[in-house]
Amino acid sequence: MRILRTLGAAVALAALPALVPDLSPVAHAAELKVATVDFQRALNEVTEGEAVRNKLEGMYAQKKKAIQQMENELTKRQQELQSQAMVLSKEALATKQQELQQMAMTYQQTFQESDQEMQMAYGQAMEGLITKMRTISEEISKERGYQLVLEVTEGGPAPLS
Repeated sequence: MRILRTLGAAVALAALPALVPDLSPVAHAAELKVATVDFQRALNEVTEGEAVRNKLEGMYAQKKKAIQQMENELTKRQQELQSQAMVLSKEALATKQQELQQMAMTYQQTFQESDQEMQMAYGQAMEGLITKMRTISEEISKERGYQLVLEVTEGGPAPLS
């Protein structure tokens, strides 16, 4: 219900005269009712948007912590290898270097997978909220008789599709 009230508050009302002068006199008398909606503002103000942000931030913190632990272990092993390099046999040194390379590859792969997971989670969460807000804005526009609803973006209003 809060999302409905916030979207209602975010919808700016504007009545514009008919834009095409060559139409019949009836068309000249008609007005085009236009509304704008700021989904970014609504996302920042509704409870559901905050809950999604908190969930994503928690997920990010968890992944960041795991990656940081892997990075610390990798650094520790590199330092150990450097300090032991002179006393290890060639075979033992090669084995440790191979283990270190494998660990570095695992770290890189985990980092990339975590980044992709975060992007997907963000995209899915935002898509769900935007879809819900679009439905609500369409309902409000029908109730109030708007013929055109524009989404406010950084570059200015854009048609809501």
